Amino acid sequence: MSDLIKVFVYGTLKPGEVKHSLCVNQAAAPYPAIVQGQLYHLPLGYPAMTLDKAGIVHGFVLSFSDSAILQTLDEYEQHAPEYFQEHAPDLSLEAHQYRRLQIATFHLDHSPLDLAWCYVMTSQQITALRGRWVASGDWTRNWAN
Repeated sequence: MSDLIKVFVYGTLKPGEVKHSLCVNQAAAPYPAIVQGQLYHLPLGYPAMTLDKAGIVHGFVLSFSDSAILQTLDEYEQHAPEYFQEHAPDLSLEAHQYRRLQIATFHLDHSPLDLAWCYVMTSQQITALRGRWVASGDWTRNWAN
């Protein structure tokens, strides 16, 4: 059994996206994966996913040998208060933060992989933040353009 910390990323932390540099030097080679859920683009400029509806979300599993990466990612995955206030002034910041959960990941052919940590929101949070469904389940920073 591996002692690696596995994290499923589907947005700005994916290889090729703007914040992959945050963890690229600490991660083993990323590999593509899918999870069950639905993906949304938030007006804040990044995505969020839910686990409470059927669908497929495309992303990557990153593996880390140092569990301290979870604290780094927890801090990164919280909305910046000023930015959140600018885009959602009528909402409570604390009530709309991501939750980190372990979820099942799958190869692209739908065969099982490992459990991995993932940052998710509820459908209610997505609705309050005016998220737009990404039907393909595959987000890039240019998705909304």
